[in-house]
Amino acid sequence: MFKKWLVVFTLLLSSQAHAYQRGEMLSAAAQEQLGLNPNRVSLIDFFAEWCVSCRAELPEVNQLVPSLYALGVDVVGVDVDEDVAAGIAFQKSLGIKFRVVNDADQTLVDDFQPIGMPALYYIYQGQVLNVRYGAINHIGDVIMSDLKDMGLGQ
Repeated sequence: MFKKWLVVFTLLLSSQAHAYQRGEMLSAAAQEQLGLNPNRVSLIDFFAEWCVSCRAELPEVNQLVPSLYALGVDVVGVDVDEDVAAGIAFQKSLGIKFRVVNDADQTLVDDFQPIGMPALYYIYQGQVLNVRYGAINHIGDVIMSDLKDMGLGQ
């Protein structure tokens, strides 16, 4: 647990840290590792078993998957747990319905450098459209509102 918090604090305090911001392009390596469809919006959700806020938000995101898919939005999870077995057990315990990339070697988290957990990135054709960090109450409503602002949804 100490190592996980050390990584988070190091990212927050590092002058080298650069989290992806709206309008920036993802690296080619990140796009490839995530396997994004360039013709659909992707909602990238960074989470971990040890993240209390993730435990609260993931079920709400999970419930939205069919509605999001109908709107042309794919959900891709990035589980940053270093223990893949623990991460997969966590995913199964929540009944995750969307595709998850297990980032045990931390390549995606190093590339994205999220400022908090959970972290949501809206991506289209490799470009960051919007970012949300940290615990957000009623995340499902927030996601639907964000998509409406992007011209998707009702």
